[in-house]
Amino acid sequence: MRPTQPEFMLNPNGKEMQGAIKLLEQVRHDLTMAPIAPVWSLEQTSAAIAAIDLSKPVGTLAALNETSRLMQNGDLLSAGSKCFGYFNPTAAGPAIFGDLLAAARNPQLAVLSHAPASVLIERRVIAFMCTQAGLAPGAGGHFTSGGSEANATSLQLALNQAHPSFDQQGVAAFSGRPLLYVSADSHLAWIKIARSAGLGTDAVQLVPALKGQMDTTALAARIIADRKAGDCPVMIAATMGTTNAGEIDPLLACAKLAGEHEIHFHVDAAWAGALIIDPSRRALVRGIEQADSITIDAHKWLSVPMGAGMILIKEPTKASASFGVATGYMPAGDGQDPYITTTQWSRRFIGIRLWMMLRAVGVTGYQKMFDRHFALAEALREKLPQAGWKIQNYSALPVILFTDDQFKLDSQQIADQLEARGRVWLGRVDYGGVSCLRACLTSYLTELADIDVLLAELDEVRQGLA
Repeated sequence: MRPTQPEFMLNPNGKEMQGAIKLLEQVRHDLTMAPIAPVWSLEQTSAAIAAIDLSKPVGTLAALNETSRLMQNGDLLSAGSKCFGYFNPTAAGPAIFGDLLAAARNPQLAVLSHAPASVLIERRVIAFMCTQAGLAPGAGGHFTSGGSEANATSLQLALNQAHPSFDQQGVAAFSGRPLLYVSADSHLAWIKIARSAGLGTDAVQLVPALKGQMDTTALAARIIADRKAGDCPVMIAATMGTTNAGEIDPLLACAKLAGEHEIHFHVDAAWAGALIIDPSRRALVRGIEQADSITIDAHKWLSVPMGAGMILIKEPTKASASFGVATGYMPAGDGQDPYITTTQWSRRFIGIRLWMMLRAVGVTGYQKMFDRHFALAEALREKLPQAGWKIQNYSALPVILFTDDQFKLDSQQIADQLEARGRVWLGRVDYGGVSCLRACLTSYLTELADIDVLLAELDEVRQGLA
């Protein structure tokens, strides 16, 4: 007897589709109206998940509603309009639908011949981003799982550039320690990356920061000293939009030093790199065009679902030199197939998310969103001092660090109380030795009314603590 098709292979019926659409409408409502903080405690959430019997199926719609309820009550609503603490903002509809299409068709992007349309769509988006960044014709790159993978790729490129035998011998090819230079205020994923590359934590040279920006005088002195000591500088990684304060390292000065010392120049522009597609803000990204490689996360300020990182590479043939392998079970490609230019092999169609946004809203749509975020940040910068708060950072980007200037209350206490109240959420960071509250404005849902709610909540918490 011929076996019947498993139930989970069947197409969803009309009731399930209607239920899924209703659920998405509820999520949209939650993003603007629901409490930011989890409704359940960690203990309640853990108990609710532990009580589910995974051996007993309940059907698609019931499972979807059950999972949505767990997330609604147990997760921080980080994509909400009043969550100011993260750089992973609300995902927009076109990107969500694109991700759904990729999940349904499930193309395999390891090699061009398996999914020509999907691979070429990604290449087209990457080429567009390279042009927007000001890289010369012929530049390329690829999508990654996020900024950490993109930055790890840049280190691999730098090591191969520094010594032609690195791909065969690894660090044993070098006569001294390979070193990379980053700002002390950079994202310290670099520590993990150096460890994974076999270089160790000590390979990451943390250069002092002045007002959140890398001190290039100290950088130059350290490179010279390290060479004299027998070490091997391989890369300068400047940050465009630091995680804690939104500062931008002096890109042109870093590029000049990298050129003088013949080492790889990388720009970690994970969140602020989105501005390369806004012609009106070219001054903010000046110098990025000098980079040998650039990291940008579309899921941080381009309103697509996580994770959608990119690495842009001035000379993309260096990627295949770093990651290329020959096998008897992969079809011949064109030399730029994803499996020989990236650390991944089988890979999801990530680029469809940004492709859909560019096709649906375009550069003008993004420019309007950036205009909105900069205007909201300006309003908040104006209102905070009037309400007795002191701004601590200097960034022109929509990231604001501030402290209580009225009662000198502890920033962590304020952040904890805000989270407990559940209406808004702020980050808390150390900056220049000062504990600060941090507001990031990157969600397209955030409006001036949300800023007013934030200010009102801050005042309520401060008065209560004082």
